[in-house]
Amino acid sequence: MNPRNRVITVTVLLAAAFTGISIRLVWIQMVKQDEYREEAIKMHTCGEAVPAQRGSILDVSGRVLAQSMPLIEVRLDGKVLTERPQELPVLAEILGVSAEWLKGQADPENRYQKIAEGVGAEVEGKLRASRLRSIRLERKTTRNYPNGTETAQILGYVNLREQAGAAGDRPAVFEIGEAGVEKSMDRYLRGVAGERRIIRDAARREIPYFRLSDRPARDGYHVVLTVDQSIQHIVEKEADALMEQFHPEDIHIVVMRPATGEILAMASRPTFDPNQRQTFASEALKNRPIADTYEPGSTFKIVTLAAGMNEGAADLESTYFCEDGQMFYAGHWLKDHEPYGLLTLRQVVAKSSNIGMAKLAMQVGEEKIFHYARLFGFGERSQKGEGGLPGEEKGLLRDLKKWNKISITRIPMGYEVAVTNLQMALAYGAIANGGKRMEPRLIKAVVDRDNRVVMQFIPKVVCQVVRSETANKVIDALRGVVSDTGTAENAAVPGFEVAGKTGTAQKWLNGVYSKEKYRSSFIGFLPADHPEFLVSIMVDEPKGKLYYGGQVAAPAFKNIAIHVAEQLNLNRGAVVATREKL
Repeated sequence: MNPRNRVITVTVLLAAAFTGISIRLVWIQMVKQDEYREEAIKMHTCGEAVPAQRGSILDVSGRVLAQSMPLIEVRLDGKVLTERPQELPVLAEILGVSAEWLKGQADPENRYQKIAEGVGAEVEGKLRASRLRSIRLERKTTRNYPNGTETAQILGYVNLREQAGAAGDRPAVFEIGEAGVEKSMDRYLRGVAGERRIIRDAARREIPYFRLSDRPARDGYHVVLTVDQSIQHIVEKEADALMEQFHPEDIHIVVMRPATGEILAMASRPTFDPNQRQTFASEALKNRPIADTYEPGSTFKIVTLAAGMNEGAADLESTYFCEDGQMFYAGHWLKDHEPYGLLTLRQVVAKSSNIGMAKLAMQVGEEKIFHYARLFGFGERSQKGEGGLPGEEKGLLRDLKKWNKISITRIPMGYEVAVTNLQMALAYGAIANGGKRMEPRLIKAVVDRDNRVVMQFIPKVVCQVVRSETANKVIDALRGVVSDTGTAENAAVPGFEVAGKTGTAQKWLNGVYSKEKYRSSFIGFLPADHPEFLVSIMVDEPKGKLYYGGQVAAPAFKNIAIHVAEQLNLNRGAVVATREKL
């Protein structure tokens, strides 16, 4: 091919190529521009969920029991720091660490390594002003429990979970309730997550003022409890004192208002600190007053006592021969701790005679005993629906067809049944409340960030267990327990009349009832004539020579009751003076 033809050929090919490129460019710019623009945006667009700030948990007076605190994390991009070593001394100076230490944290293979957490506002400001490319600041929250172990089992704890943004690849971290109120009220506390779509530059940093969408989060509501932190503190201190003195396996304590079912305090041992998640022991997480069941012993005698008087089978002056402390029935011996002879029903209660109570139960009959035990709430969970008590056990009250020949003598004195401490508190609360059993209340209200009530939990009567006249007679009998002739002299509170009952239950171990291991309990309320609060205490396996409920739990009741009465500003001595005038 001659030179002239070669030039023409090359020119034609170049022209064709240029024309093709021009057509392609026109095609891209005019026809496909929207599609390619969208693809380019996608390459630099990141969608992320925006966590709502979790609501706080407050006591009845508005004191903070749990709250989420803002937290700034500093993360180091080791790859970028390697490429930009001049940033090393600047970052070290701002953070107040050595450059050598910081260099040791830089791992090009492990990008965004956390190097600082919880930095203050001043340090955060300096880091943002420095515009260092080797770091990323992440705003997070941490759940804080100001009172540590106090109220721990009531509150529960949270765990962190990731949730990806709907439109992108970056997850957000949320606090999710895993136990206690944190779990049962999680949907109110958690709030509603928001979402944002942002555009990032080549270094994956957000380009300011170029957000594609921004739907803000709705922060969580606050949950107000019926718990009074001052009373909770009193109870926690007494629980610690019991642990130190008796070294038991565990302790359950409940303080509540009989008239409303409001739980003012609830504690158990062992316990845990929700601020120290790495030290959690599974047994310490249990809210034992609602999650542990046990045979209560003599505190259960109010079921038979109330049933007998409500059915007209007996009154407080009815007499029972207590067989000098031993009675053989259906092939088994039933014993009292003292050789009692003839006792009035009032004395049967005051001295906690098993034989006297068994004889009353046989008068009343199995069906009625079972019926009243159900009315008192045994064998079922105490609360259902919103504001429930997570982890609550229903206990055990066997159907009548499963009772054996001696059940009529064993169940009235608190064996062959399994209860929670809360169930026992509610049963005594029914007596203190004129025979009305209340649903327990742990949640008082849900409020928004402006303290407006979103939801309120009002007192609820479950049923009328016995007539008010019967309840008053039971209270009269329980007064005799807390006297110098009763089993709970140590529960007496100066200036107040107290009504209550002791319990000392042998533990069932290896197929027999132990003669060495006991559960000691006391449940009482004051003032006896118009009860303002009730305390239920159970101490499992106290060590040492003392193990009766009147020796272990009754003094603890007294200590708690004195301080709670002061906290509630009850008029010391007013009730006693009124009765003396009558």
